[in-house]
Amino acid sequence: MTPSTLSKTPVPVLRDLTRNLCINADECHPIPKANCEAVRNRLREHELNEAYCMVAMYTSGSDIVTGGMISGEPLKEHSDMRYASVPLGFIISGDITVIKDGKGLKRLGSGDFLGLFETSDALVTGKRRQIGDWTLIASSDTKVIFFPDSILVGTSQSATAFRDYLVGLARADHVPQPLSTLPLLDWVASHTTKERPRDCAIIAHTHLLPNNLPLFRHLSSLLDFGRIYVMDKPYSTVRSVLNELVLSGFEVIPVRMDADLPYEFAVSKSLDVLWDKVIDDQKRRQYKKLLIIDDGGDVWQSIPWNEFDGVSIAAVEQTQRGIERTVRSGKRFPPTVSVASSGIKKNVESEFIGISIVNKLDDIGILGRAKQVGIIGMGSIGIAVAAALEARNITPLSYDPIYHTQPSESIHKRNSLDVLMNECDLIIGTTGTDALKGLPFERVTSGNKILASASSADLEFSSLLKLASRRSDPFETVSIFVHDSLTIDILNGGYPINFDRVKDATPDDDIVLTRCLMYIGAMQALELIDNGESEPTVYNLDTYSQKKLLERWITDKNESGHVTHFTDDEIDEIVGSSSYVGGKDMSTVWMDTAGNSTPQSS
Repeated sequence: MTPSTLSKTPVPVLRDLTRNLCINADECHPIPKANCEAVRNRLREHELNEAYCMVAMYTSGSDIVTGGMISGEPLKEHSDMRYASVPLGFIISGDITVIKDGKGLKRLGSGDFLGLFETSDALVTGKRRQIGDWTLIASSDTKVIFFPDSILVGTSQSATAFRDYLVGLARADHVPQPLSTLPLLDWVASHTTKERPRDCAIIAHTHLLPNNLPLFRHLSSLLDFGRIYVMDKPYSTVRSVLNELVLSGFEVIPVRMDADLPYEFAVSKSLDVLWDKVIDDQKRRQYKKLLIIDDGGDVWQSIPWNEFDGVSIAAVEQTQRGIERTVRSGKRFPPTVSVASSGIKKNVESEFIGISIVNKLDDIGILGRAKQVGIIGMGSIGIAVAAALEARNITPLSYDPIYHTQPSESIHKRNSLDVLMNECDLIIGTTGTDALKGLPFERVTSGNKILASASSADLEFSSLLKLASRRSDPFETVSIFVHDSLTIDILNGGYPINFDRVKDATPDDDIVLTRCLMYIGAMQALELIDNGESEPTVYNLDTYSQKKLLERWITDKNESGHVTHFTDDEIDEIVGSSSYVGGKDMSTVWMDTAGNSTPQSS
């Protein structure tokens, strides 16, 4: 709807309009009050004496924004307002209701911005994109200042401060949008997101950690309200993150654990609830695309295919275990992008995981008491744990089945589990399997052993956990009497030791790589859906996008002062190791700043 009046208003007049807005602290919420101060600071700049803004008057009931786009041709087509799908507006008087999925969710009043997310996104990415699908309606006669791009650009201190204020305000808001507290993820998303997918829903089964919220924020900005279903991993879930997802409109299906039952029982029950909900919603909403983001393969291995005729499904899998257990199961699975086989994940992320495990063991006082540390499994995580220990001048012993076929003369490697267990009092399991199943414990006779998992769920020591007495807390240390000469304590209930359900396990500026890899994989999976792919095939993660990501991450780390030992000279080698045996390559999803696809294949 066109505003009842739209006038070109000089900045000096606007200074008078805004001078006393929210001056009384009791009249305004702190955010509108801070907004008013930011606007006044920008408008008082002498360089704007000849500038202007557009002042729009809306009568009660008028549409201001419709489906995420500014309403009314005069504003929509105005040459100075085309920098964003909703140009930055500032409410002088009146009230606006924000409507999403047919519900009036929020009231905006004097001192509030509209178009904040669209404008901030344009400032960061240089792109004019539709961010959400919300509708804004004037619930009373309302006056709004719309800022032309000339107010937002410029090199003066006030222009820079105003831009920084807008972007910071957008990033701090929990509303789904492509600006987050992980700028590197924002940058990657701006280069890999072609458009908002239509008729699509997303299922995500992953860790609910604070530094995973930005990924959810980006994904939810792509979809209509209420079309993301989240099933958590309770051994890592930070409750405040789950709460924020619920409050933001995600459909969260918590996994309810029983301390005396294997983790897979709880997952199975929650999967039933998840699929019942998704099936019911699909019949009601008739969406035709389903993207699954999984960590461990539980979701895409359990798809009730007969319920999804006519629905195109693709998946992203984060773990090697998830890929292998599903492919080997013989069950039907959707085309799946393997983040697990990414060179960055195997060679860079694993280092962060190893450090987080060793740091946690030190934090809880276990590492300092250990006389000898042992590692079971010398894949990427085992190697990373060993490196983190050696950085502390601790030399671990290790066992891996590969030693049987590739003998080593190293004095720190052991060729059987019983020897390793006898020589070590702290053992870290990294195999992703039931590491000690079948071990002849009668041959282990050297007292008390402490076991810590660096694996997934409660899998690493699952056989031993069945010997435990009844317990009420699934994450307490499990003490097991094996025989007179052997007792075993399993830390964190057998779940990965680096997850404490209180905080992030890894610093933001490191784990952002994983969040970016998952987003790239999601964009590839959406491309598979759009291309009509349906064969059960594993696809390799886009190597060109990985290269651009790693280049930018190394630059950002070094410029921030958190210098990384990884160098530009290593990028090709790291990314070149990205492959799943039998995996299929696909074209890159990376786009240049103009939004054009790059010619390189992945």
